[in-house]
Amino acid sequence: MTKVIIDTDPGTDDAMALMMALQSPDLEVMGLTTVGGNATLAHTTRNALRVLEYLDRTEVPVHAGASRPLKGGFQYAYYFHGSGGLTARMPRPSLKPRAASAVDFLLEATRSEPGEVVLIALGPLTNVAKALLEEPRLEERLREIFVMGSAVGVPGNVTPHAEFNFYNDPRAANIVLSSGVPATLVGLDVCDQVFLEADDVGRFGDSRAESLAARMLKNWFRAQPNGDRYNLCDPLTILAAVQPDLLTYNAAEVSVKESDSEFLGKTEASFGGGRVRVAVAVDVADAMAEFRSMLASGGESSVFR
Repeated sequence: MTKVIIDTDPGTDDAMALMMALQSPDLEVMGLTTVGGNATLAHTTRNALRVLEYLDRTEVPVHAGASRPLKGGFQYAYYFHGSGGLTARMPRPSLKPRAASAVDFLLEATRSEPGEVVLIALGPLTNVAKALLEEPRLEERLREIFVMGSAVGVPGNVTPHAEFNFYNDPRAANIVLSSGVPATLVGLDVCDQVFLEADDVGRFGDSRAESLAARMLKNWFRAQPNGDRYNLCDPLTILAAVQPDLLTYNAAEVSVKESDSEFLGKTEASFGGGRVRVAVAVDVADAMAEFRSMLASGGESSVFR
């Protein structure tokens, strides 16, 4: 099993990605670190705790991280993920986040398990950048990082040029992608190809994860009457960590615009060699089949039916 820490800002697609990872026989989830992004830090942390309780994975620790990017403030996405950051009602969690911060947890976990930990980052990269700034040797201790972020050859999803996570903290993205940590970038170039339509939701099964995912997606499609598809960005990043051969990659040097207001968060990739593997294609049929399989692997539930 691969030891992973998941840095996340749940978020509906984060919630599905977390359920996939927590049920995967290939991943040992050492802990979750939360960051603001899709919602406030208070909401993303609470949502992470809710998912853990729902799957009865209360042994997995949650460490709260950054409530603000390195510069400015987060642009939240309640318009997309619903009030509170999830489109399905869930009980208030009895779990609490651990006392140690996200940065402290990242540094301690990689110090005690050098070269063994894979980081999967599903939100703005603020926590990871802060950890690298505090301890540059983190780049030697992390085995690899999978990053959901970027729009290289396709339009952005928050501006015509920028993807949401990189737009929310472009400085952090630059710090992480230039750090020397082996990085795989899963951006909109591939995420936009892996999606669900409203009719697909009725084909979900009765596992606990499928039941919650179906409820969230049904409510999302009701709330977004003009939304004809739901892109599976964070779930695809989990798939990349579990089955990297589902995607095709090109090596590149990658940078993110930090100061130009019109192009803030725009990803620029120079292909032909570099420290970052950029996902440029995906086997859509196999990725969708694996997404459904990973969600279906848990026990059944009638709670959300």
